[in-house]
Amino acid sequence: MTFGEAMRERRKAADLSLRALARQAHVNPGHLSRIEAGSRPPTVAVAEAVDQVLHADGALVALVGPRATPAWRLGRDTWQRGDTEALAAALVEEPPTPSNALRLAHEWLIAEPPQVYELRAGHRIGESTVDQVERRVHQLRLLDDHVGGEGTYVLLTAEVGATAELLRTAAYSEDVGRRLLIAIGELCQVAGWVASDAGRYRAAERLYMAGLRAAHAGGDTAGAANNLSSLSYQVANVGDPQDAVLLARSAVCGANGQATATTRALLLERLAWAQAKAGDGNACDRTLVAVERELEHRQPDDDPVWVYWLSDAEVEIMAGRCWTELQRPLRAVPILERATAGYGADIARETALYLTWLAEALVQAREVDQAADAALRALRLAMVARSVRATERVGELHRVLEPHRDNALVDEFHDAYRTEAEQLQWHGT
Repeated sequence: MTFGEAMRERRKAADLSLRALARQAHVNPGHLSRIEAGSRPPTVAVAEAVDQVLHADGALVALVGPRATPAWRLGRDTWQRGDTEALAAALVEEPPTPSNALRLAHEWLIAEPPQVYELRAGHRIGESTVDQVERRVHQLRLLDDHVGGEGTYVLLTAEVGATAELLRTAAYSEDVGRRLLIAIGELCQVAGWVASDAGRYRAAERLYMAGLRAAHAGGDTAGAANNLSSLSYQVANVGDPQDAVLLARSAVCGANGQATATTRALLLERLAWAQAKAGDGNACDRTLVAVERELEHRQPDDDPVWVYWLSDAEVEIMAGRCWTELQRPLRAVPILERATAGYGADIARETALYLTWLAEALVQAREVDQAADAALRALRLAMVARSVRATERVGELHRVLEPHRDNALVDEFHDAYRTEAEQLQWHGT
């Protein structure tokens, strides 16, 4: 059976029109029609997207022929000095365009990870040095839990530069080199997250793409997917949500079968958020169900260290945020009220952010007094968070609550906002 025939059979069994399938898979309907008719072969990316929508569990992807050789390569069959030079340079060069980022993301899906080449220049480093690098990466990751991006951006980018220089100039064995590449991939993800939190979106994109490449070169598929899905999260918030869906889906597909259940749940969470931002409620609901299904099978001992924060409460909060974005306050409010009750000033940024979504959901539910109270609490926490994300979200509440200025609590929030916005030079209305 051809791919087109199998797709048609599964599509009809799912009671989906071709146009509906194309919309959910984010593929041009005419292009998908030609694929189903057999006049156009599917790419791997399209096959994976259709496979996911039709819940084929890889059966459709398996029908795609041998994967094409990508136009882009890291080098030859091995990771050579020139590739390392290029990676180090990528950490300081101008970021790729959105279209280039998407191309690189899909090339990652079809490229085989290169070998790490043993470099023979400068000081030779061993396992103990990489142990120290890995510990420092996790310390910086934990630091981000408590300090906003404006307070840590310089620190993280300096750490990225120093570690990239170590990769470029030191000599090491293949195993040490691989671990160093993986550490750089993780470090770039943390630095990208911090840059995004500080409002430095172009720098964050550059760091995420460099992290994806480093993790991929080190054979860390899950780490590469984490960088890519982190980029999708940023694009969902400040770019085109449809591009975010494509990036997030690429991350999920790329890590399929090579990531733990908790890691897959994290990647699916970011896909759900992108789908919510794109206004695709049905797809978002299905993805949130898939998150819960993955978490039923999690085995923490097998998880990478960077998923430590994905608790049941965080999963609930993401669902609440998605439902707020989709204008479903009756589902969002109970979850967000319960979740924010357990958070405090020790994690000011996250608490402020979660309170902004609670306030927005309460406005949707026409509970204006409660919304204004949550907005005031978010404002006070955002004052100490030093996070552009938090301040921008509070600014959004300023706009959302504007039509309710006849309410005393709303007026109190607006007065406080004007005072603090002036002090922190926020750019809200």
